[in-house]
Amino acid sequence: MIAHAGVSWNGSCFGRGLARRLGAVIAGFCVVMEGLGGVLSEYPIGIYTAGNTNDLPAIKAAGFNLVTGPASKNYLDAAKQLGLRVFASPHTSAGSGFNSTAARAAIRGFDGHPALWAWYVIDEPDLNMVPPEQVERANRFIKLAGAKKPTAVVMFQGDEARFFAPIPDVLMIDRYPIPWMPLAHFGQHVRLAKLSVGPKKPLIAIIQAFDWSYFASLVPGERDLRPPTRAELRCMTFDALARGANGLFYYSYESGAWKLRVQTEVWEDLVAVVSEVNQLKPLFAAESVWWHGLVSNKVQAKRRNAALEASVTMTALRVHKGNAAVPRGLYLLGVNTTDTDQAIEFLSPNKLGMASRVLNENRELIAEKGWFQDHFIPFGIHIYGPF
Repeated sequence: MIAHAGVSWNGSCFGRGLARRLGAVIAGFCVVMEGLGGVLSEYPIGIYTAGNTNDLPAIKAAGFNLVTGPASKNYLDAAKQLGLRVFASPHTSAGSGFNSTAARAAIRGFDGHPALWAWYVIDEPDLNMVPPEQVERANRFIKLAGAKKPTAVVMFQGDEARFFAPIPDVLMIDRYPIPWMPLAHFGQHVRLAKLSVGPKKPLIAIIQAFDWSYFASLVPGERDLRPPTRAELRCMTFDALARGANGLFYYSYESGAWKLRVQTEVWEDLVAVVSEVNQLKPLFAAESVWWHGLVSNKVQAKRRNAALEASVTMTALRVHKGNAAVPRGLYLLGVNTTDTDQAIEFLSPNKLGMASRVLNENRELIAEKGWFQDHFIPFGIHIYGPF
């Protein structure tokens, strides 16, 4: 939808060579399985950048651990010094113009750099009409060229993910609905993409942190363009977790005329949300688990959001390794994806849970005849537990 700034696209001998190539693929696969799996070893909180090393200290101080940027020694070294990881393109992009020479050089030069997080195979192939076969071909070449770091593909449409999900090690999806589409549109596409990748492959949600008025030509006819409010940023962040995302990215620190560092209010809102994610990181890295899902909206006319899904998304999360803010245990996350108040009631996820603490709210719910009742402000979030 928007060209992401900072990502540049521009007989026995045979047996030994094949063994080396297969060994590289297998080694890369092992890295993916050990370091990523269904839940990534370090929960990714990333932001798109314009590839300027001068921006990295402020980004690190804000609580991010991952950035986009060029596969260059200067940028990777600067990121490593600050403890940041880099999501970089292999100097080319999947498609008819894929440059194997450039890709091979990038992989040989930088795949082993400790700051490199993953290879950016292509951005929005579905929007740019690049067929899955071409993406698969580029992904396979990157692996056979010796890449041990994971590969990643960014999707535009959640319902197109089923064609691309088997290809990379990590799938990502970007949805930027504010204000020209309902916020519920974001979570709907994250859910569709997660259904395609399944429980064992990571999905990362890319969240809007920019003002569409800076890209008005891409949304012709839309009026009153603006950036997300803090409540909307926070809602999309927690909704990504509720829909099964295994990591977060925000777009963008800088892209074209948009410069987040001078958009003081938006930057402060984003920093506040990222700070909360870091505080609650055990919850964001938690395991999604089945529960009975017995939730009722007390006002029937409000039971559906603009995507015709439940207005309040309720998800069960099991924290295996907690911290002072989030002790280990079973939690319910409730996210109001509408701009109206919601009153809901729900059954405890276990028979013994007749009382529930509301995390970070200094209050407790007591079940009445087995049901908890609570109120959600527009785009509000509540975390119940541990049960």
